[in-house]
Amino acid sequence: MNPKKKIDIQKVKDPSEKEILKYLNRQGKCIYGEIIRNLKLPTTKGQEAISSLLNKGLIKHEDKSTFIELNVEIG
Repeated sequence: MNPKKKIDIQKVKDPSEKEILKYLNRQGKCIYGEIIRNLKLPTTKGQEAISSLLNKGLIKHEDKSTFIELNVEIG
């Protein structure tokens, strides 16, 4: 198994993306809507941030499930 890439959380510019990464680091895997609800993000902003993080490869769906988890280590 390959070690996960490590990222510097301070270099993540979007505040919503940063909060999502911190949340997943604390909670582990979570369902999409749970992330948006628990962080009290506006739905559209939360969806955009999660989509952006998925596209960047910083988060991923756990084994083709509805759960989302970190795909990197946070430093």
